[in-house]
Amino acid sequence: MTDIRQFVRQIVKAFSQKDRDGICNLIMLEENSPGIGDLHKTLYELSESSIRALVQEVIPDSRQLRDFVTNYLIFSIASALDSSSYVSVYELLSSCYGSFLVLFTAQDAQWLTPLLMNLSYSLVDWAIMADKEQPKAKKLKISDAAAKHLTRVLNIVISDRVPNLEESKKIAIYYVSNLTFRAYFKLRSTRLMPTTLANIANSGAQLSDYPMSQQVTHRYYLGRYSLYQLDLRRAEAHLAFAFRNCPMPARDKDENAVIYRNSRLILIYLTACRLCLGRFPSRQLLQIYGLEPYFAPLMHAIRVGNLELLNNSLNSPELMGWLVKKELFFLLKEKLVVLCWRSLIRKICIVSRSPSDTQLRVQLPTLLNVVQTLTRDPTYDIGDVECIAASLLDQGYIKGYIHSAKKILVLGSKNPFPTVYSVSVLGE
Repeated sequence: MTDIRQFVRQIVKAFSQKDRDGICNLIMLEENSPGIGDLHKTLYELSESSIRALVQEVIPDSRQLRDFVTNYLIFSIASALDSSSYVSVYELLSSCYGSFLVLFTAQDAQWLTPLLMNLSYSLVDWAIMADKEQPKAKKLKISDAAAKHLTRVLNIVISDRVPNLEESKKIAIYYVSNLTFRAYFKLRSTRLMPTTLANIANSGAQLSDYPMSQQVTHRYYLGRYSLYQLDLRRAEAHLAFAFRNCPMPARDKDENAVIYRNSRLILIYLTACRLCLGRFPSRQLLQIYGLEPYFAPLMHAIRVGNLELLNNSLNSPELMGWLVKKELFFLLKEKLVVLCWRSLIRKICIVSRSPSDTQLRVQLPTLLNVVQTLTRDPTYDIGDVECIAASLLDQGYIKGYIHSAKKILVLGSKNPFPTVYSVSVLGE
């Protein structure tokens, strides 16, 4: 018990001296934190009531600090026990987090911002693990509760009026908002993101003033959100920035694994976005990140204009399951078939063109025969291919017009097949 008393006294000292590094070293939240094992060994011998009495003895005057330290110690021992469920540990951490926020709301509590960031990260981590522990639950209630905690914190941070960013609570704006977005995407609910982004913009905080790691994470989530909104060019800009500014490989193997995993995750959504815009990555890049089996078949199908190959690839159990998990299936299903039709019409135009033709054209019955052969679907009729051709013309993927009476697609004399990237994508 002497060791715990000494530990609590060290926390009190760190608070009295406003020692931001000291308090972060004492409030250990990771399993590999130095000293966490010794703390757990001592706590094993104590009951919850003993912990409460001991902290009361060392901190008789400050109820707010006493509640925080007590809740931290109870959470700490529970997190180390194999018998503890993730849900119960999250609830204890949530209580610890709530008692910490009482301290953090003080006007002179800017020095606690690094600890806030550490606690917020752990809160989201435990919330996600707790929701995974309940796979049959209809809603991810714990992640939702964590998001509400973080929304409250973001309001506290944004309202700080200390002008020096390094000394202000605002230094945590993007770190906390990124964690909030992580919870939103885990919940598959991004409806509050515009409000959060508007609040950040109104605070005057400039993303460029913050560490590159936070910029990369923030731009990644903005890219994901833009994909949800079908704003492909904005999504590409955000995701390209995030991928381009990922850290270089490090000497540490564990750190390298994290860098690789994060870069790969960003590249998945950047590649999906660029496929929809007609910009294909190199096979070498896909191979480096183990993504060739997922995207190469789609790229090949689009290039050759093979509707059946594209459909079979998208609907293969492995690829479909992977794309659904990444929330990309319906986006690619909708957008890539359009590009595949464009490629098919272009190939038919090239193959069927004779030297004497003064104007490029495609006979719609010829197009219908090719489509029926490729897809093995006899239900396609001339009206279907005419409507699809008209849609491609309307969206700008093809220039020309349809002679409906003669069932001919007449192509423009100049650049009848504009590059896909130059086309303003429908839905943007």
